[in-house]
Amino acid sequence: MAAGVRAGAAGEAGAGAAAGGAGERTFRRAAGTRILSALCAALLVFGALSMGATSGLTAGTIVLIVLALLALANVVSAYADRFTLGASGLEYGNLVLSRFGVRPRRVPWEEVVRVREHRRFKAGRMEEEPSALFLTLRSGRRVVLDSLEDYDAVLRTVRRCCAARRGEGGGA
Repeated sequence: MAAGVRAGAAGEAGAGAAAGGAGERTFRRAAGTRILSALCAALLVFGALSMGATSGLTAGTIVLIVLALLALANVVSAYADRFTLGASGLEYGNLVLSRFGVRPRRVPWEEVVRVREHRRFKAGRMEEEPSALFLTLRSGRRVVLDSLEDYDAVLRTVRRCCAARRGEGGGA
């Protein structure tokens, strides 16, 4: 599945079988999430610059600088995240972290013991479709899938693969 992450690095998010395996598909963070992340970072950076120019280096300026740096790290992470889902499992990789030797994390479907679909309370009632998936692994760790492009395809893939692994006909 690492080939799927590499295909996403080449700008082919959503690459299918050509990415390294039949039925594999790579997903990135949703465009809205990436844009919001960039806007928040810009706001904090300009705020830190403005406060530093008017007040000098105060405790408040230092806090704002730290928040701006964290927001910039979030922007880089949001743009570099890649999730590859296929018949054998799911793989999370970050293109920036891979440059520092961090290998993608791979989770075979056999390790998933529970899938919890999170639905938001919106406009006075629960959403019909989930906005996040929490995959609980045998080790007790959780993998969260949210804010991804083409989330309906992510949802269908996870439901299909977990149901097939358990021998069920419906969702997990």
